[in-house]
Amino acid sequence: MNRSTKILLTISLVILALVSMITYVNLSSAPYSSARSQSNKIANTSAGIVNPDYFGNYSRTDQYYAVGGLTQKKQYRYVIINAKTGKTQTVNKGNAPMRESIINGVSERYDPTKILHIDLGLYKKKPTWEVAFKNKNGTIGYNLVDFKTGKSVQVINNI
Repeated sequence: MNRSTKILLTISLVILALVSMITYVNLSSAPYSSARSQSNKIANTSAGIVNPDYFGNYSRTDQYYAVGGLTQKKQYRYVIINAKTGKTQTVNKGNAPMRESIINGVSERYDPTKILHIDLGLYKKKPTWEVAFKNKNGTIGYNLVDFKTGKSVQVINNI
């Protein structure tokens, strides 16, 4: 094989690898993108959310998708959607603590190295935040926090 053939073969292999990686990333993110898009449509239809800025995927005993955002009347609300049945529950933000204050409370209580996610769903039929975090010893913790009061409902730590 001469030098130009080797260069052409190398370039072809690099392009093939890049195309394969891009295809893999697109295919692996498709279910998430589809769930988010469908949830935004449901939130608009059922609760009038026109400017969604939050999407969460809560999995406990049941799986829920949650969308948060402003309505046309500039009211902030969340819609919690049961992923299996499609039933929705609308929750107005009202005087409930903001997501940031829930995260700050978990950070103060457990001093994690990183907050992994905060997702809204139903726990015992009540709106509940699930905050997942990474501890300093490398383990994972979950803190379920009541949506309205901001009080801890359940803690699973050092998994």
